[in-house]
Amino acid sequence: MIKREQESRIVGQLLTLMDGNKKLSKKLPHVVVVASTNRVDAIDPALRRPGRFDSEIEVTVPTVEERLQILKLYSKNLHLDENVDLQIIAGWCNGYVGADLEALCREAARLAYRRLSNSSEDGKVLTLLMEDWESARSQIKASMIRGVTKEAPTVSWDDIGGLKDLKKKLQQAVEWPIKHAAAFARLGISPVRGVLLHGPPGCSKTTLAKAAAHAAQASFFSLSGAELYSKYVGEGEALLRRTFQRARLSSPSIIFFDEADAIAPKRTGPSGDSGNATVGERLLSTLLTEMDGLELATGIIVLAATNRPKAIDAALLRPGRFDMVLYVPPPDAQGRHEILRIHTRKMKLGEDVDLGEIAERTELFTGADLEGLCREAGMAALREDLSASSIHKAHFEAAIRSLRPSLTKTEVDEDAAAAIHGPARKN
Repeated sequence: MIKREQESRIVGQLLTLMDGNKKLSKKLPHVVVVASTNRVDAIDPALRRPGRFDSEIEVTVPTVEERLQILKLYSKNLHLDENVDLQIIAGWCNGYVGADLEALCREAARLAYRRLSNSSEDGKVLTLLMEDWESARSQIKASMIRGVTKEAPTVSWDDIGGLKDLKKKLQQAVEWPIKHAAAFARLGISPVRGVLLHGPPGCSKTTLAKAAAHAAQASFFSLSGAELYSKYVGEGEALLRRTFQRARLSSPSIIFFDEADAIAPKRTGPSGDSGNATVGERLLSTLLTEMDGLELATGIIVLAATNRPKAIDAALLRPGRFDMVLYVPPPDAQGRHEILRIHTRKMKLGEDVDLGEIAERTELFTGADLEGLCREAGMAALREDLSASSIHKAHFEAAIRSLRPSLTKTEVDEDAAAAIHGPARKN
């Protein structure tokens, strides 16, 4: 209470002084009041009017060209290797502000100094290599994504087996509008605003979204229902609005909603069934409003994943919000073969192991099931001999006997039928 009274007195004094500054401006025309803040909405509205703070200038997140100029400024006294391309580094640093770029240059110089001090060569000039900048970027994160997302995705398309057609559709929907924005503008094509991935659990829906974000080199914001549901009224909606605001400031960016059915459940009616249903309806209303507001924003794409598409409110499943609804099926034999090769890349396999044969025998196994199968085969080899140096066919045979697929034929057929008729439309 005392703090509020003190703030009110300070605001009142400032208003009086600024109103009195009009008379002084005739005698002292060079007196100008300049203020800065990172919480403009917290300022008393009485100050934000003509005659006091007449104009407001927003200092936004720097663009690629501005990031390049900032990097050149902070690295002008550094010795850069001829292979270092600051233009490429500026493209990496989407969402970075000036302080982040200064910290990036400092971290890259520190890594270069550590590398030089560990080398045996004397009198060598401290030179920053491209590897130093890449390592520094993994350490220095953009300020805009702190507190909203955990970490930037590092999954690539090569880490996902099969699903070639689906990956191609995601590339066209997510990568092309960001990397080829000029081509879209030239033809007057409106980019996809939202993509919903649905399918059985364990079929790489979340991994596909992360791979798309990594390939597009966009700022990545990830939210789940557990983060948005709070015991405090309005906190989840505020987090949702703040995430979209940060995404707009650091565009191009991707907002990813995992388990979208928890964030946007079907509305049950005017009263709702329970307190949780009411919270879900408020979150859904906020999400609908924010997605409609993306019409004025460029370079922002919303991705969502669910294994219960029928539980999502129909208001989201229309063009203009989730423009694309893509079904992620369980992998076929070729896809299972690729997944097995991916998960055994770091394993030493015996000559008798035939991954193609294992793929044929693991029908209905999802990507998560196949990952567990490879791990179980490795554990079988260790249980047999702790000093084992390779994994053989017998170990995979034991793993297949001990594991069962997550899905049944009925579940797959139901999901496939839902994909044909679609939760909203055919894709």
